[in-house]
Amino acid sequence: MTRIKKIIEIIWTIWCLLSATILILISFPVVIIHVLIFNENKRKNLDMFVRIIAKTIMNLWGIKQKFIFEKKLDYNRSYLYVANHKSYLDAFIAILGIKQYKNFIGKSEMFSWPIIGTLSKILGNVPVKRESSSSRKKSYEWLVEILNKQISLFICPEGAVYMNDKLINEMRNGGFRAAIESNTPIIVMSIINAGILFPSDKVRIRPGKCITYMSEPIETSNLTINDIDNLREKVKNIILNNLLKYYPNEKYPIEFNPQDYKEKVYLDTLKKEK
Repeated sequence: MTRIKKIIEIIWTIWCLLSATILILISFPVVIIHVLIFNENKRKNLDMFVRIIAKTIMNLWGIKQKFIFEKKLDYNRSYLYVANHKSYLDAFIAILGIKQYKNFIGKSEMFSWPIIGTLSKILGNVPVKRESSSSRKKSYEWLVEILNKQISLFICPEGAVYMNDKLINEMRNGGFRAAIESNTPIIVMSIINAGILFPSDKVRIRPGKCITYMSEPIETSNLTINDIDNLREKVKNIILNNLLKYYPNEKYPIEFNPQDYKEKVYLDTLKKEK
C-alpha cells in the first residue's frame, strides 16, 4: 500500500508541476505587456491577474486556502508582510492572501530559474544571497527603497527554508529595521501546514488545506532602531502562538535529517549580522 501511495504521489506531483508550468507560460506575455505599459503604482490589474493564476494553480493542485484576518485591512496603505517559511507554497499563499500590489524578496538562486526567475526580475522582486554580507546590504537598500515608494513587500525573515522540526527559526533583523526606518506597518502572516503539503527538501506535492492567520497592523511610526529586537520577538511570538494551536508538542511534524541542511552556515551569518 505504501508503494502504491508513493506512485500516486509521484503522478500527482508531475501533474501539479506540469499544470503550473503551462499556466505560467500562458500568462507570461500578459505580465510582460502589462509591465511595459504601466508603472509600479498602476499595476493593480496585474496583481489581480497574478492572483487568478495562483488561485487556479492551487485549485489544480487540490490545495485549499483559508485566510483568517484579525482585522479588516486598509489596502490604501502599504505594509511589510512578514511570514514564517517552511515551503515553496508560501509564495502562492502570499499572492493570494495579500490583496494589493506587492513585491517579494527571495533567494538569488530563484532569479536564475527559467520563467520564474525572469518573471521575478520583471515584477521588481528583490534577490538576496544570504551567505553574502554585500548581497544582504544591497538587498536591504532595495527593500527600504521599495517601502519608501509606498509599495507593499512580502518577506520571510527566517531566510532559507530549513526543514527542521522547529516551529520557527531565528529571524534576521533587516526587514524589521527597514519597517522602522520607513515607518511601514507590519502584517504578520502565520502559515499553517504548507511545509507538509509541499516540503522544500523533496519534490512532492500533496492535496490538502493551508490556513493563514493575518494579524492586525503593527505600527512602527513610534519606534526607533533601538526597538528592533523587541519588534522581531513580538512578530516571532505572534507566529509561534498561532503555530502552537496546531502543533501543541512544539515540534513541526516532518521527517528530516539535520545533517542535510547548512544550519551552521545559516546561524553563522546570523551572528555576523548582529
